[in-house]
Amino acid sequence: MSHRLHAFVCTQSRPEGHPRGCCTSRGGGQPLFDRLMQNMMSKNLWDQGISIAQSSCLGFCGYGPVMVIYPEGIWYQPTKAEDIDEIVDTHFVGGKVVERLRVSPVKK
Repeated sequence: MSHRLHAFVCTQSRPEGHPRGCCTSRGGGQPLFDRLMQNMMSKNLWDQGISIAQSSCLGFCGYGPVMVIYPEGIWYQPTKAEDIDEIVDTHFVGGKVVERLRVSPVKK
C-alpha cells in the first residue's frame, strides 16, 4: 500500500549547550513520537495509508520540536501530547490542517 500521508518527527538529541539545540531538549522529540505511535496503533491508521517515522535533524532547530507531513509539506510545531492528538484527529483523520500548530520554517 502506498502512503497517503507520511509524517516525520524530529527525535534528534544533542548534548546540553549545543549551539543548535535539539527538539528533545525542548520537550519534544521522542515523547511526542511515542504519543504519535500510540495514536497510530489505537486508531489503526496504517490501514488508512498513513505512515510515521522518526527523523534526525530536520534542519529547523530554532523551531523545535517539529514534524513535517508529506506529500503536502505541512510543518507543525507540537509541544505537548495534546497537540499530537489534535494533529492526528484533525489532519490525519479529518483532512484539515491544524493552523494553530503550523509553522513555515526557514533557515535561520
